[in-house]
Amino acid sequence: MFGIRSALLLAMLTFWPAVSHAAPCKPQFEGAFWAEKDLRIVGLDAVYSACPSWFSGVRVGASYFADERFEYKGVTSSARLQVGEHISPFVGLGVLVGMASHEVDASTDKLDNDRNGQIDEPGEMYMKHEFSAVLYPEIGIAWYTRVIGITLSARRYYSSTFSGNIIYSLGFSYPLE
Repeated sequence: MFGIRSALLLAMLTFWPAVSHAAPCKPQFEGAFWAEKDLRIVGLDAVYSACPSWFSGVRVGASYFADERFEYKGVTSSARLQVGEHISPFVGLGVLVGMASHEVDASTDKLDNDRNGQIDEPGEMYMKHEFSAVLYPEIGIAWYTRVIGITLSARRYYSSTFSGNIIYSLGFSYPLE
């Protein structure tokens, strides 16, 4: 019981300066690299982020990522609940929407997919494009200075092509004001 009270007191003392000095963050441009732990899924984000209030943040931007079979291009957006101005822990919910592309066998489709004058030759492939949507909860921490921000986070991706993948992200941001 004493250990639980001590841990709660330590947590309150640790986060009290962040809560007591909380202020809206500045608009930021953020670039982030993210990957699954075994690098089967890797990606890049370029986003604009802002804080409508001292406890919330929003992000919107472009995303590119690839896994073993697909290449994804689209837009990403997330909303976050956060605390603090310089060191800011957060939780959020985001979405990626775009196109997923992958090569499929075209050796029996009666078309000249590679435009070489031959129809349905062995090994002929074509690029198939499909709508893709990914939903992700996220948790992380951001550290902001006057010059640069660094964000570490983890997301869990849910989509029709893969689900439950935990993605780790490292982002660097630059204040726009």
